[in-house]
Amino acid sequence: MGSEPDYPQRSTEEIETLADKLIQDYASHVELPSTITPPIPVEDIAEHYLGYSIEITNEGVFADPEMLGGIDFDAKVIFTNVSVEDHDGRYSFTVAHELGHHVLHREAYLQQENVEDAEILCRDASEKPQIEIEADRFAAALLMPSEMIRSALPAVAPRPKVSSIGQARGLASRVIKAGGFANVSNTAMINRLMDLGMISHTIGYQTGTYKGGTGRPMFMGLIRKYLTRVFR
Repeated sequence: MGSEPDYPQRSTEEIETLADKLIQDYASHVELPSTITPPIPVEDIAEHYLGYSIEITNEGVFADPEMLGGIDFDAKVIFTNVSVEDHDGRYSFTVAHELGHHVLHREAYLQQENVEDAEILCRDASEKPQIEIEADRFAAALLMPSEMIRSALPAVAPRPKVSSIGQARGLASRVIKAGGFANVSNTAMINRLMDLGMISHTIGYQTGTYKGGTGRPMFMGLIRKYLTRVFR
């Protein structure tokens, strides 16, 4: 097995820019208007623009329902656990997270020597490395672009005053409805609103499919070149 890749650390601003660029590149590819509207079609971006197939499975390592997703760069397959299939927000976030690995980490991974099987897996856990935090940030920016959030918020709360989790959930629900974010969970929206400074961080990051950059991370990334050897 070769040495671990030296991944460049990405700033929040760079991640936001790259997520927006993927949306615009996709829109141009399918000859849509320069700005598309939510819900952001992450499945279509993965399959019809980037050329990945999506495999929903509970076999092998995915027999563990906490192993939410993975990506195989060589075979161009994104894996999602069957445990998220019926939860649209969790499923979309998992796909978007793997797209984050494609955009942010694929090049560095494939440039390392002796790569034979380039897979990144994401596991529900209490700690995770920087690349998993970055992939979460990318997923949030891709599913909930900042400008689209800013456009939706004034219609429901021009000056939101949120001091409890109940108020945060209510606001998130209204933003999801007003902005058309049909494939986003309430939890993900709350955390996104905090990261964009639209509600106070005193609410605290919520557990769910997404935790923002300063909260305690939820996923542990496991990078292995020989997956069958590691997990058999």
